[in-house]
Amino acid sequence: MADLTPHDERLKSFRLLIAVLAVADGHRRERFCSGGCGHAWHRLAVGAPVETLT
Repeated sequence: MADLTPHDERLKSFRLLIAVLAVADGHRRERFCSGGCGHAWHRLAVGAPVETLT
């Protein structure tokens, strides 16, 4: 991905990668975490400081 030129192609590839990972994470959460789990990252608030997450 880093070798793609021009810069727009790298940007499009990165956005596509993030979109694919978001879909995969959604499926993973439905399958493994739908009944509740203890993963701290599922309780992250957008923009929350790290020290408040413990």
